[in-house]
Amino acid sequence: MNSESLMLLQAIDDGMDQVFDELRPRRFLAGEEIVAEGAPLTSLLLLSSGVCQVRWQGLPEEQEPRVGPGSWLGDVSFLLGDTTRAQVVALEPVECLELSRDALERVAEEFPVLASRIYRALASINAQRLIGQTHQQGLLEVMPYGKAQRLDPTISQVIDRFKHAAAAFEVNLRRTSPDTKVQQDLAAAFSAVVQTVHEAFPARSGAEPATECCSLQLLRTELLPYLLLTRSAERMYRKPRGYAGDFLTIDWMYADQPGGAGELGRFLDRCFLDEPAAQAVRNRRGLLKEELETALRLNEERPLRVTSLACGPAAEVFDLLTEPKLAMQLELTLVDVDQEALDHVQSRLAQPGVDQYLSRPIRLEGRNLLHLCLGRQTLDLPPQHLIYSIGLIDYFDDRIVTRLQRWIHDALAPGGRSILGNFHTSNPTRGLMDHLLDWRLIHRDEAAMESLAKKAGFVPDQTHLRFEPAGVNLFAISRRSVE
Repeated sequence: MNSESLMLLQAIDDGMDQVFDELRPRRFLAGEEIVAEGAPLTSLLLLSSGVCQVRWQGLPEEQEPRVGPGSWLGDVSFLLGDTTRAQVVALEPVECLELSRDALERVAEEFPVLASRIYRALASINAQRLIGQTHQQGLLEVMPYGKAQRLDPTISQVIDRFKHAAAAFEVNLRRTSPDTKVQQDLAAAFSAVVQTVHEAFPARSGAEPATECCSLQLLRTELLPYLLLTRSAERMYRKPRGYAGDFLTIDWMYADQPGGAGELGRFLDRCFLDEPAAQAVRNRRGLLKEELETALRLNEERPLRVTSLACGPAAEVFDLLTEPKLAMQLELTLVDVDQEALDHVQSRLAQPGVDQYLSRPIRLEGRNLLHLCLGRQTLDLPPQHLIYSIGLIDYFDDRIVTRLQRWIHDALAPGGRSILGNFHTSNPTRGLMDHLLDWRLIHRDEAAMESLAKKAGFVPDQTHLRFEPAGVNLFAISRRSVE
């Protein structure tokens, strides 16, 4: 999910029923043209699942963006009322929800204030896209260092230190006896860059337009060529699945094995994987395993029914499958909007011996959780003992999280528990994520997580909070009252 859908969902929050009643499902096959450049378009399309390639005349192929779930297609032509300015092609099977101009006009006649908010949100989405294209352009054209464009001396010193350390690293590779201090210096310089970006350019919420200024554009010009040598940060920036934290990116973080272009790329990836945010992603596997063991102790009923929402690579599940006493007691349902994520999980389950201790097969379900909590899709589940999501709600604003958490509350058995993870506001890697990699999340503190649980119907004294060891990911663990 990305900020485009958040902007529009915020605009229609008070009138979601009216707007979503007008949406119609559309499906496209891999290779099928969804939007033709230069053709008349009278509908908006909300991408629900799958990935699309966007092309337009004059855009080099290597710059063609990919869009994933949560993106709106055709909004410029919809706003201007004329022909389309880009071609959109499905790279894999795609599902969309279509809102026709006629349908929006019907909503506008009855709810003019709601329609006004929708149009303002579409304008904001396009402004955000323009900023994103400016980010890319800043890499392709070297900006002149005029007086008005120079970076703060403190930032410049940190960047120069990093660049010199990177150059020394390359020289050191050619020595017959490399100096380990050179690697230590580069790691320290990388850490200093991350800290400086975080302090100099305070990150904003993922639901708000990105910060943009000349200094940030210069900073990207200086640093992104290095980050794009890495495997993990490069994938986050390129977003081949349409969003930064896709299943494969998270799986690489779990594996904690650096990759990239050359020795420098691999070492910088090692530095990136050592950042607190990446450590936190790895740590949540152990936390989930502990909580699943707790759930087994708290519930006598067997099998223990557990659902993972936005499961991604589901690494914590495979951790459990290696322990017979745990695996044989579980009935697992894994849900994700990304079919490639589910295929990844299925391929791992098909490996010999992986699921040998399970007493029942794992259920894999492709669902858009936004549509699920809004009632546009259904998921038939028996009352669950545990429902968790560890990398989802920081893409959603409070109102959407509340709707999702209410759905979770209602899907739990009496005494069942919900576990939701979110990046904490103190995340020291936040500036790098927000400003350089465009991995923009909504960070929350303890009060915010407790408030969300209360709004969803969980009794306040039945919610407790815990951090993973890095202190970056915060988890709200809420128990449904015994009825």
